[in-house]
Amino acid sequence: MSTAPLARDGDLRRLLYDGYDVSIVANHLLIRQIPYVTVDRTVTYGFLTYPVTVSGERIVSDTDHRIWFGGTTPCNEHGVPLSLANPEARVVSDELAARFMLSSKPGPDGYPSQYEKVTAYVRILSHPAMALDDNVIATPGAAWQEAEDDLPFRYRDTASSRAGLAALNQVFLEQRIVIIGLGGTGGYILDQVAKTPVESILLVDDDTFDNHNAFRAPGAAALDQLRERPAKVDYFADLYGRMHTGIATERTCITAENLALLDGATFVFVAMDDATMKPTIAAHLSRRGIPFIDVGMGVEEIDAKLSGLLRIVFAAPGGDTAAALARIPKPAVERDDYDRNIQVADLNALNATLAVGRWKRSLGFYADGTGETFATYSIYTNDVTNEAPDEETGE
Repeated sequence: MSTAPLARDGDLRRLLYDGYDVSIVANHLLIRQIPYVTVDRTVTYGFLTYPVTVSGERIVSDTDHRIWFGGTTPCNEHGVPLSLANPEARVVSDELAARFMLSSKPGPDGYPSQYEKVTAYVRILSHPAMALDDNVIATPGAAWQEAEDDLPFRYRDTASSRAGLAALNQVFLEQRIVIIGLGGTGGYILDQVAKTPVESILLVDDDTFDNHNAFRAPGAAALDQLRERPAKVDYFADLYGRMHTGIATERTCITAENLALLDGATFVFVAMDDATMKPTIAAHLSRRGIPFIDVGMGVEEIDAKLSGLLRIVFAAPGGDTAAALARIPKPAVERDDYDRNIQVADLNALNATLAVGRWKRSLGFYADGTGETFATYSIYTNDVTNEAPDEETGE
């Protein structure tokens, strides 16, 4: 079972926040990665466990002050067995069994909370280990914790639980996202979307990931990766698939023949550099009632400095899609200075942030006081300009 019920239990949530590897297995609370000392004075790791009942949003202990330990005989720093450890097997599951019962009652009323109980036994076991190795810790952090069963992550989203955003995150759960183009801004869009519990993220791009892409993309590609010239979709799927389980790929460019790839989406980010297909893609999405954001930038060199605009176009069913479509640029006759200046990762990141922020406002995650369908950011003035539908049409 996952750790999701624990996050709703005020007492045990503290264990998660502290960084303990906590989960529920076969109606037992399980705390893994507990350091202890063996009889030969070696530091190794075991687990603590005791039976519990999940009752609504509470985890109720089914035992008293006792707890069970899985590992070899726990000792003090001198290799002397701890007196509180009594040989007593307790089967947790077919794959997991404890070998010792630990009994340390602090007073007539026992432990005031499950948090106090667990941390007290952790101290008893781990302090001798820490005396032998000051690098030892009993709180390995979220990397050791299981992901919630109903979320598409490979490990727990403790950032959201710490900030109390779990309820707000519900708006993402059935979102099926498509990102077209991963050359620069698209990669940063993925970087942010992959940190939300959307159902799926389809990456569409037909190009390879080369050196110039590395300087316009989030993260840092290894030299060996660049030498292999991976497909962009494969590079990013491998990178963000380490966090999000719903990433799929299509190594292709969108043409009039494969527009159906977009039909299952609930939202599309159009982020490819080549504007040739953008009007066709936008028209197709509008006919299908699929909301989308088109991103782009126009940068030029003036007096040996770069200047220009970043833009986003937002279109959604029920809105003035005609006005939004009119804002999408037609294919340019000549390429601009952006194509020769590859070191503008900050502009790609900002363009992506504006786009993802607009998407989140459309879902109700953020408050939306403008309802804009077109926005620009000026490098020169550091201003964001929003245009709502009535402003665009002059109504």
